Amino acid sequence: MKVYKHGDSLVKEINETRIHDGAISFWNLGQAGILMKGREEDGLICIDPYLSTSIEQANPETEFKRAFPPVVPPSMLENTDGILITHEHDDHLDFTTLREVGQNKVVVPAPLVSMVQSETGNKNIVAAKADEYLRIKGFQITPVPAAHTDYQVDMHGDHLFLGYGLEVNGVRLFHSGDTIVTSELIEQIIEFKPHVVFLPINGGDYFRTSRQIVGNMSFREAAEFSVTVGADLVIPIHYDLFPNNRDNPAYFVEYLLNHYSNQKFHMMAPGERFIYHL
Repeated sequence: MKVYKHGDSLVKEINETRIHDGAISFWNLGQAGILMKGREEDGLICIDPYLSTSIEQANPETEFKRAFPPVVPPSMLENTDGILITHEHDDHLDFTTLREVGQNKVVVPAPLVSMVQSETGNKNIVAAKADEYLRIKGFQITPVPAAHTDYQVDMHGDHLFLGYGLEVNGVRLFHSGDTIVTSELIEQIIEFKPHVVFLPINGGDYFRTSRQIVGNMSFREAAEFSVTVGADLVIPIHYDLFPNNRDNPAYFVEYLLNHYSNQKFHMMAPGERFIYHL
């Protein structure tokens, strides 16, 4: 699969992008990986980067084989101000990627802190707990409980699966991580009032579940969720990288056009930049 933009040209674009008031730029890194950049004082953060072939290297027989190569090398993330991880599945928490970022700040669900420190040697690991605000430069971050496919907590009551609400430069964004739709999630995101939502559309079914592939929102649920929470723009994620665990994104587009033709959406190519303005 040909990648829209990658390597040095993509890194150059990221470095040279300048954002003004009331705007945010973001790039699609594939799967659930999103890189976000505000104004210079806001900084640069990344969510769920899977920038290696570690899954295939660990198990050459796996059905999880990349459809396209990483769009940037993991070492590029050493220039970010922080990395947010939603949960411990290998395509979201990639130790091969994180070992290349030095002592950069990495935010993970609280139950994972010790494991990530041990696996990466990074002591700058920050515990994310539901509804406890974090700040990375200009980004105010709200961890939100996620249900993949149910809510799971450790012995301290800390959630293992999270999404993140982010507010920067006047723009509010919500990255759900891996989750299904729940009434609790709907209520919390309605209150957050996001301008942009990043939602999985790969769904789930009996046969994938029988192979221990945990489900997510379907294309229909993601469309309905974006409308219900009042998002201005919805960006589908988690459908492009692994052919064995995707649904046809055209179904998502068709559903919106048939039922909510006024709902803005954008299907991002790997390596593509999007600049959102209020």
